[in-house]
Amino acid sequence: MQRISSIGLFSSDPYSQRVETLTLAFENLGVRTHRILPWKVSRWGGTTTHRILHDGYDLTQLDSLLVLDLGANDIGAFFNRVGLLSALTELGVRVVNSVSSILLMRNKAETMRKLVSGGLPVPKTLITESIDDAASFVRENFPCVLKPITGFGGLGVQLIEREFDLDNIYDYLKFHSQMFGKGAYILQEYIRSPGFDIRALVLDNKVIACMQRVGGEGITNNIHSGGVPRKNSIDVTELSLLAAKSVRGTLVGVDIIPDLDNNLWVLEANATPGWAGLQQVTDFDISERVADVLSRV
Repeated sequence: MQRISSIGLFSSDPYSQRVETLTLAFENLGVRTHRILPWKVSRWGGTTTHRILHDGYDLTQLDSLLVLDLGANDIGAFFNRVGLLSALTELGVRVVNSVSSILLMRNKAETMRKLVSGGLPVPKTLITESIDDAASFVRENFPCVLKPITGFGGLGVQLIEREFDLDNIYDYLKFHSQMFGKGAYILQEYIRSPGFDIRALVLDNKVIACMQRVGGEGITNNIHSGGVPRKNSIDVTELSLLAAKSVRGTLVGVDIIPDLDNNLWVLEANATPGWAGLQQVTDFDISERVADVLSRV
């Protein structure tokens, strides 16, 4: 089988377990691996030149670049890194996931739009900048879930279920917007689950790993918030593949939640999924599988 010769691992944490295991997996396949710190990349441009350097290495010589995290919260760094990935794509480097796919999944409102357009089951959702409309949604759908328009790891996801919050909903919404939302609200009906949600990892149109996440702080079962992984026995293959297809992703984490009547609802798609929890309930090395698939020519 023919393999690419080199790949970059784009991450703000170059010594994470995911980077370490991927580096070993790619190098075992004979693929040179470059750990790329986003803030150490310099772009040089002129009338006849466009060079993109990381510690003196020309990144345009890479065959592929795997984006493990964008790692940018400030708007200047965010646009710089998006521009960097776009430039590499333009210069012939295959970026995974694509820039358009990363941007889509970074925006929860756009992700929701694509999931709806793809005919997937999603909770009733309001996306608005109007605090009046947001407050009306809360009153009509109490209890409900409030989410930031961007973010990951369950940060800023809040369940509005206390009468105190309902009575003071304008103050609640203003505070959440200042902390997380930055002027826009995403509100969803609350899906009562049997105590867990499901994360599926889709790679190149195949579900390669799946788990249930139990517990965690607040309403999220995210591993980052204390959720505990266990093996999944519910078939979510079709939903997961449709979700990944709707956001045009190559490597996608899909979050699905069952309700108390065993209906399945798609909550989110993630462009830079981790797999620490998944690895605990998977009988093969996920990094090796990712490296095998992404290194094929």
